[in-house]
Amino acid sequence: MTKQQLSEHIAARLQQNKNDLRKYWDQSTPVRHFYIDDLLPDDWATACFAALPEPEKMLHRHTVKEHKHVGVDIDSYNPLMSDILFAFQDDAVIKVVSEITGTAGLLADPSLYGSGISMMLQGDFLLPHLDNSHDGDGNLYRLLNALYYITPDWPEDNGGNLELWDKTMKQRKEIHARFNRLVMMETNTHSVHSVNKIVNPGMRACISNYYFSTKPVEDHAYIHKTTFFARPEDGIAKKIRLTAEGKTKNFLSKFLTNKTTGTKHRRQ
Repeated sequence: MTKQQLSEHIAARLQQNKNDLRKYWDQSTPVRHFYIDDLLPDDWATACFAALPEPEKMLHRHTVKEHKHVGVDIDSYNPLMSDILFAFQDDAVIKVVSEITGTAGLLADPSLYGSGISMMLQGDFLLPHLDNSHDGDGNLYRLLNALYYITPDWPEDNGGNLELWDKTMKQRKEIHARFNRLVMMETNTHSVHSVNKIVNPGMRACISNYYFSTKPVEDHAYIHKTTFFARPEDGIAKKIRLTAEGKTKNFLSKFLTNKTTGTKHRRQ
């Protein structure tokens, strides 16, 4: 399949289900989102999984806040990786996503800042966090996160699932990282989300894109850096550490440039 075929199929699937997806989006909690299964023909989705690079060829993030492999070096990967990533940036796809979510002026990000390919293996996780409010140049607001899961036969009880949290961090919605499922979620000042730990052998793969805009999704301007939080079951020491780190980082961001420099998680 080609990039054009991929984007046409994605746009058509979303268009066919637009009304139902819009209703779900409007009523969804605790973070606005929708998901659609069987986005592509199964053999297309399986081909995308087979085309993934080896984890060793990707950037390994390994901290107290996250364990995962990420990659945006698409020129060195199978060309299908570029095709599926940029299919989500096609004008027809963006148009129907805008109609479903009611967000005007959506812009794709060819630099794949913070997005691209994500792989998680046994023991990997991503703590609850708010995404950086802006793009890598600090000019555009990040409004939506598109997550397309491509691991065949991924069991729900294996972990690696998306978690959406309320403001109190007491309630969460878990969304299965089901094969051939697209999840679209809003990103704003309170869209805390995470990925729970993978508990068994296997590799959960995700193709992700962010959509940006010159205007914020909320009715006021804001800036925040990527901010992590402890899980409710974590110890008090981790909670204090991450809270202090987040407050310090966001305080300093008021006086420093909002441009993200030095990151390897962006195409140059």
